[in-house]
Amino acid sequence: MDECAAFVDWVVDASDQALFIDRGAMARWLQPNFQNYTSGDEFCINPNGKALRELVVFLNARHESAVHARPERGSTKRLLLVSRYAPSMGHAGGLRILDMYTELRRMNPDLVMHLYAPSEPHVDGNTDVLKDVFDQVFWTTVPRFSYGDFLLRAGADAGYDLLDAQFHDAGRLLNQFKPITKRRLFTPMECLSRAAFDKMQTGFSQRSALKLSSVFDTIQTARDELKIIATADETICVSEADANFLRRIAGKKQVDYISTGLSSREFPDQLEPGYRPGPPSSRPKRLVFAAYFGSETNIDGLRWYLNEVHPQVLAAVPDYKIVVVGRGELGWLRAENRPGVNVVGEVPQLGPILSQARAGLVLALHGSGFRGKINQYAICGVPSVSTSLGITGLCYSVGDDIIRADSAGEFAVECIRVLCDGGYADRIAGRARETALANYSWSNLIGRVRDVYGV
Repeated sequence: MDECAAFVDWVVDASDQALFIDRGAMARWLQPNFQNYTSGDEFCINPNGKALRELVVFLNARHESAVHARPERGSTKRLLLVSRYAPSMGHAGGLRILDMYTELRRMNPDLVMHLYAPSEPHVDGNTDVLKDVFDQVFWTTVPRFSYGDFLLRAGADAGYDLLDAQFHDAGRLLNQFKPITKRRLFTPMECLSRAAFDKMQTGFSQRSALKLSSVFDTIQTARDELKIIATADETICVSEADANFLRRIAGKKQVDYISTGLSSREFPDQLEPGYRPGPPSSRPKRLVFAAYFGSETNIDGLRWYLNEVHPQVLAAVPDYKIVVVGRGELGWLRAENRPGVNVVGEVPQLGPILSQARAGLVLALHGSGFRGKINQYAICGVPSVSTSLGITGLCYSVGDDIIRADSAGEFAVECIRVLCDGGYADRIAGRARETALANYSWSNLIGRVRDVYGV
């Protein structure tokens, strides 16, 4: 199949192992897994082959134009947000949307903004604030989340200048909403195709082999994501790294990004002009890992740290502790009862926890999206020790305002240094806060928001 060769070219193009790969041999190895076949008297279509063929259509389309023409961004007077999760402080994605739409309301008080989203109190928490941001909120349930359900709630005469679909489940509805919208945005919140691709590449670089399951996952995920992008007028990623990846494979479709700003709802004191955090050297020997533990990416990173890095750090600094904080199921970690591990779980605000930490951990081994925890650490005067993937696309400079380490040994060395060298920790923390304020406050991002949303 020619599609196998095209897929291999895509994989190898981004591989550091390119000179050592026999592309033809890899394509021949893959080919039998995508062929149609017979079962008795029946001819069967291999669904893997169908998905691969559709993906290659998208990959070939990227060569049609080296320049992505920007679609017309007209003036927006009526805006509909369709989101799989409600804007709220209950989770990072919801807080990003809440902050951004609060800024849109502040910029243009006359803008008509409606919200259509499932109501999930156990996920979103208190959503009373939405009545101050949106003119109307149309609540639904997850099973009913659809275009037809929206029309029943909003009325068939609804019409909007702009539809903003947040998360993949909302993006899958874009084509259905076409009759009542002039322009349609899709925000994937996390580029799933990039996450799948990076995971496959990591496995290949570590084992010099590709697992078929990873190949199938990457093809299916990239195909499905690109089908959504094809129905949108513009795709707005949450990080430059995600946007760059999608630009490589999305053909002529316009892809842009708006970073996630620091939230004054989450850090009301730390974003005040006169706020000065205490130096890390004055704090206990604690490292903090703040994350959402419903995410496989975060759990994988935490397990790697606890198994490979933590014992080395604990042996060198016996009075150190790692504090694990965030929403999600952590019963498994409490049950392990590891020495030097303090499991806090969910907290109303991160500020008080971070203000008592010597450094913050960014344990990104795979995945995509926006590593907002680096900015959260920085605004509280906490230096970050991060993997290379965790830093990708952010405005930090290694050795100046952020600490980078990838292998378990390197990570342990850097953690030990930041725990024991107070001057080093203080210097990195001070510069990190300056970088975060200069690049990731909503006031610095508002120009991009205004341009993309046409307000």
